[in-house]
Amino acid sequence: MDRNINWYSMPIGLQIYNIGSEVSRAIRWKNAANYQRQLNFAIKAIELIGLTKSDPKNVKRFDELNFYQQELIDFLFGENMYENTDESIMKTYDQWEHMALDI
Repeated sequence: MDRNINWYSMPIGLQIYNIGSEVSRAIRWKNAANYQRQLNFAIKAIELIGLTKSDPKNVKRFDELNFYQQELIDFLFGENMYENTDESIMKTYDQWEHMALDI
């Protein structure tokens, strides 16, 4: 529960910026063909998106966060039906950097 409280105390920009760090690590290990490490970091990112979706202050962003989650799963483990690249996935998370660093 403490983890949730700490996570919930962060502004959404910082939450998503932190998720992006895990996504970046998952992509790095995907490109290094280390599936187990890719999986570990991807699971962490997906869990953090789930926490962000459950944060009461983000209720109006639920659909957006849900799409981020679906898009990430599709990119790392699916058919990549959204035709993403490493760069396009990271752009999703990097756009929040200014909000995270303006704290």
